[in-house]
Amino acid sequence: MVTYEDSVRKVQAGEIEPAYLLAGSDAFLQEFFIDAVVEGFLPAGARKRVFSLDDDGPEAVLADLSAYSLFQERQVLVVRNTSQIAGKAREELLTYVKSPHPDKCLLLVKEEHQSAKGLQKALSKLIPIVDTRPPFPEKLRSWANYYAKSKGMQLQPEALDLLVELVGDSAGHVVSELEKIFSQLDAGGEVTVELVEAQVAPDKAAQLWHLQLAVSRREMEPSLRLLVALLEHGAQPAGIVSSLAALFGQLLFMQSATTAEGSYTGLNKPVTAGLPHMGTLYRPEETALVLRRLLAVDARLKSVSVEPGPVLVALVAAICGETG
Repeated sequence: MVTYEDSVRKVQAGEIEPAYLLAGSDAFLQEFFIDAVVEGFLPAGARKRVFSLDDDGPEAVLADLSAYSLFQERQVLVVRNTSQIAGKAREELLTYVKSPHPDKCLLLVKEEHQSAKGLQKALSKLIPIVDTRPPFPEKLRSWANYYAKSKGMQLQPEALDLLVELVGDSAGHVVSELEKIFSQLDAGGEVTVELVEAQVAPDKAAQLWHLQLAVSRREMEPSLRLLVALLEHGAQPAGIVSSLAALFGQLLFMQSATTAEGSYTGLNKPVTAGLPHMGTLYRPEETALVLRRLLAVDARLKSVSVEPGPVLVALVAAICGETG
């Protein structure tokens, strides 16, 4: 299977196909690929056309695809919400991509990646499928390395590990922080651990999923540090308890074999990817005990006037320590 990075490289090398399906919900990966196509396919200053099938309907797209210009003007057509293409419109689209217009590049954007069914399955036999799902940590590392090299920058492996740990919930978030660091460097500079720590310090970047990830790894000190940072920066105690309940609730489902592999978890990609390892650190009876503790703490915080900080610190320490 062609990777996302290889798809981009081909486009940047001028190997642009007349149609693509972008399958997956990572908005940054979608836009980065679309921008690469626009830059490589359209003359300078020309703009892409964007259709949303919620507003335009498939008929408008098909009419534009079948329209021929006397002046051979190139076009890039971006079509969003493609799940609405069905019936006759679906058949007309498949007919078009079998014999596309050479001066048009069609970019179909589908928020869900469903390789084994529906329109994506039919299109996979005819046009390239570009995987724009939010990447798991290892793929995110590969993407971040590629992005840094594409900008002429170097990225220390340790700096990359720290960056993914701190802001690895999406490709866009990682790239945003990299761009801030690049602005501080000369051309060909190197992103170091020190620069990442200065730009994305844990006490400034703490998010609920960071706490979920540290607790899932049963890391006492990082979990407590993140908890304190979250509280200091205004996180609601009820939200912290709820996020931990979501984590252990999903773990219990997994340990009970009541959820299908790849199903929606309510957790982000890095945390979801860590669930199998988490299952080796928490026995099923411990998972159930943690959930009972979380329920008790939630009830206590909502019904009794109590300082939430010490209560939550004791809770997280108990979870990461011996739970009995």
